Amino acid sequence: MNIEFFFDVTSPYSYLAATQIGAVGLRSGLPVVWRPFLLGGVFRAVGNQPPAALAARAPYLLKDLHSWASHYGVSFAFPSVFPMNTLLSQRALTAIPQAERQEAALLLFKAYWVDNHDLTRPEVVARIVGEGPTMAAVDPDIKDQLRATTSEAIERGAFGAPTIFVGEEMFFGNDRLHFVEAAAKKAAQAMV
Repeated sequence: MNIEFFFDVTSPYSYLAATQIGAVGLRSGLPVVWRPFLLGGVFRAVGNQPPAALAARAPYLLKDLHSWASHYGVSFAFPSVFPMNTLLSQRALTAIPQAERQEAALLLFKAYWVDNHDLTRPEVVARIVGEGPTMAAVDPDIKDQLRATTSEAIERGAFGAPTIFVGEEMFFGNDRLHFVEAAAKKAAQAMV
């Protein structure tokens, strides 16, 4: 069994969870499988919208994000372009082998949520994760894999990002990581 981490680089709460999910996996004894998906596709399928789209929520959102970043001890700076089209970065991440995906994803998250880089530009993504995955982003098989992962997440109940599964139990958001860890520890113990 694994911890499945469905995420999109444009999601600030995915960024926050990404900075912590590796440690959750280590403490629980379950490996984390990093599953890039398209948050926009999820939103369209379920009729959801970004939290910042509601004007009354936007000021609280920024305060909340800074509070969580401070709590986790990670850097955070709201980017100049939000939301960002992450089709290129999510496809590039899909092209990267699972064993290397966490590192690549964390680099892309940092580039967007700390350093304010434009991840819609192929040369920027290539500088961060390499030419190979960036060029593979146009491969029909990679496009199909990303669509399939997005569809799978929707079929399993995802409505936003991050969405995390321990077995078939679903968790949403960075603020549920303690529940993820408890479920993962229980699952790991059951496997012994």
